[in-house]
Amino acid sequence: MKSYYKTISYSGLLIFCLVLIMSCSKDDGVESKPPMEELLPPIALDCDYFTEDRVMQNDTLRPVDYTIGCWANVQGSLKIEPGVVIEFENHAGLYVNLGNKALEIKGTEEEPIVLSGTSKQKGYWRGIFFAEAHNPNNLIEHTKIEYAGSQDLTSSSPVYEGTLALRGVSGTTPQALSLNHVEISNGGSVGLDFHRIEKNATVSASNLTISGNEGVPVKISAEMAHVFDNTSSYSGNALDFFNITTSHYEIVEQTVSWQKLDVPYLVDGRVHIKHNGHLTIEAGAEIQFKPEAYLQPYDGSTDAGNELSLKIQGTADEPVLLKAHDGVSWGGLLFGFTQEANVISYAIIENAKGDFPIGNHENTGAIYMHARPMLTMENTIFRNLQNCAFYGYGTDPFENLTVSNLIFDNVGSEYCAP
Repeated sequence: MKSYYKTISYSGLLIFCLVLIMSCSKDDGVESKPPMEELLPPIALDCDYFTEDRVMQNDTLRPVDYTIGCWANVQGSLKIEPGVVIEFENHAGLYVNLGNKALEIKGTEEEPIVLSGTSKQKGYWRGIFFAEAHNPNNLIEHTKIEYAGSQDLTSSSPVYEGTLALRGVSGTTPQALSLNHVEISNGGSVGLDFHRIEKNATVSASNLTISGNEGVPVKISAEMAHVFDNTSSYSGNALDFFNITTSHYEIVEQTVSWQKLDVPYLVDGRVHIKHNGHLTIEAGAEIQFKPEAYLQPYDGSTDAGNELSLKIQGTADEPVLLKAHDGVSWGGLLFGFTQEANVISYAIIENAKGDFPIGNHENTGAIYMHARPMLTMENTIFRNLQNCAFYGYGTDPFENLTVSNLIFDNVGSEYCAP
């Protein structure tokens, strides 16, 4: 924490005591105290301050070390030391355009860095946008970021919003950023916007607390949703959903897991598992889907080496819940040409209508099976389905389906075929 007072020097103290001795009696019982040093105002930074390399230091005599009044372009390497407090004027913020230079905002548990607004109201300053940030050492740690999100971080498509956003790049040097022990609170929009980052990005996130914001805590691509895990808390926002967006919806050449979080996942559209992609949804996770959203473990061929899998691995105490966000309908699961053993165990599948826009399939089933996919399904409840639980297309579509202990509750039909 900041210390606003300093002990005066020994010589100064000696002079002070001598004066007291000369002016006061020894028996007056009054104990003297050293004077406080005068607190100083923050340093107001010019808009071109960050065009060169900078180190921002904590001054114990300044309750707020720096103020920033513009949308500052950060082009030089930047290091912010423990205990620094920076306040931003209305709509001000940081446009991080570092290229391969490094950014290090690294506080400590005892002396966190604070990035705030000059006015403590939700959505007062603009936030931080990482446009070009390629250095693998880019780091924000033990930092509190509050009252940002006054307006979108970009003015043209693709739009990024929120307190902090990392731009997705394609065909250039990957982006890089590590977040650890970061608090993002009281924003006027979403917390983090990572909706276009790809798997080539060097991104990590742990021990985050994202609360009090007016949007979802996180927007993220399906390709990189696994970066966020249950070391963090995402609850206490206006929209308490971990939002998986429609950008970069494919899980390819990856083995990833979606853990149980303290908020439900919200899937906006298609999540396509293909070409050596492997997704595990862990026990206790709740996945909500918008009406046209669905999971697609489907490669399109049986070529050797094109293996893929979806494993939904709940437990008796913590089943995985797949349900409609609107309480009415979502697509379901579309399996095809899968060579690996897909497993759905201890799951609850609700409201799946069997609508899959990619194949113009409508009113089919919660589990659509094409080209005899391999699937083992056990200890699972199908609930409130207006159509079928299983819908098979082609010759012997259920040939590689193994089931046990399934419950059908308010289901139109159990097994269907055209």
